[in-house]
Amino acid sequence: MTTTSNTSSSTVPAGPLDGVRIIDLTVVWSGPGATVLLGDLGAEVIKIECTTRATRGIGNMTRDVASRSGYLAASFPDKDPEPRAFNRTATMNGWHGRNKLSVTMPPLETPAGREAFLKLVAVSDVVIENNSAKVMPKLGLDYEDLRAVNPRIILVRMAPLGLDGPSRDVIGYGPNFNALIGIAAMDGYDGDEPTTAGENYHMDESSPAGAAFAVMAALWERESSGEGQLIQFAQAENLLPEVGEYVLDTQVNGRVPEIEGNAHPLLVQNVFTTAEVAEDRWLALSVRNAAEWSKLCELMGSAAPTVTFEQARGMRAGDPVFEVIEAWTSGQSVDSLVKSFTGVGIPAAEILTEVQVLADEHLLDREWFRRRHHPETGEHLYLGHPWRASGFESSWGRAFPALGEDNEYVYKTVLGMSDEDFQAGVDDGFIGTNLV
Repeated sequence: MTTTSNTSSSTVPAGPLDGVRIIDLTVVWSGPGATVLLGDLGAEVIKIECTTRATRGIGNMTRDVASRSGYLAASFPDKDPEPRAFNRTATMNGWHGRNKLSVTMPPLETPAGREAFLKLVAVSDVVIENNSAKVMPKLGLDYEDLRAVNPRIILVRMAPLGLDGPSRDVIGYGPNFNALIGIAAMDGYDGDEPTTAGENYHMDESSPAGAAFAVMAALWERESSGEGQLIQFAQAENLLPEVGEYVLDTQVNGRVPEIEGNAHPLLVQNVFTTAEVAEDRWLALSVRNAAEWSKLCELMGSAAPTVTFEQARGMRAGDPVFEVIEAWTSGQSVDSLVKSFTGVGIPAAEILTEVQVLADEHLLDREWFRRRHHPETGEHLYLGHPWRASGFESSWGRAFPALGEDNEYVYKTVLGMSDEDFQAGVDDGFIGTNLV
């Protein structure tokens, strides 16, 4: 492993990946999510960027363009992208940039970019990318090319459909591959078309933890073998087991999955209106067994449905049992309903807005959010970590690096570049802090 520890983790006990250097070539959500998790564990994550190409989901954007874009404008603090929109985007600032360093290099398809990148590979442990299958070979930066300069390097390639097979070059985003493996056909509101619930990015949500685990497994194996390895992390294949029961049900029973909305075939579960529905306050309720069903009926008294749990489970919106329960919940406040149900051990909760989540007493008491400052976006509450472990604290380093903020560290300290050569790179424009 490398000897340089994560510069953003120096004030906390060393994490399990302290001393591991990771080169981040990822984009959008799934790949950046994986490198965030590895940075949380103490790895030094260096994001490769370019002054001539936006890799943060946003480039230079003016206030005028943002004002006409609706949702996109809302992703900037005070809905203002200026100045330097690429340093203010919520996509990176919200989570995907945490604990990362940013270095700008010449485009990797150029000789200068390839040379700089391979020099960094030689002193690193892991390279992660989530581009299409043909990108790395086209750049001449496939596993054998990296291994030639560093036999211990671990390359993680997250092409959605893997590196071989007739569909290896298919490109798209999470919703496209959710459709390809069948999730989109099950998505939607009960009794309606699959498209009614909006886009689903579940592939992007499930990939980060799987890819991060694969990296840790490879690092563990390398401790014994001394050799790096190529990891094919086909994101669609990683996602498919999450609907494995439906795949088996189709094979064994010949059933095609139905669109269940908020219902569940084995539970009494749904989302119900309340007396505060005008304020957009809704109740999510799950009754898991006959004992909990009896408790629900006791709470409802004479208004309770006159059916058993076995008869009620799997109910859908609009079913008679659903209508009876909703007639009762619609006359009560969310808070009173949640208190009543959870008081007898039935899972229930209000469906919270983002504003309510930020004020949630439980999360605040656990100090899950941390207040962090960024020089170009100001001070905000930032998301916490997905786990806590005894013996070390997950890294709470810099929230989000500005473009090229770590150029001097990477070029001079990590790569040993002279002041003269560094300045030449600045003069050439490839070492910089602005998009051109």
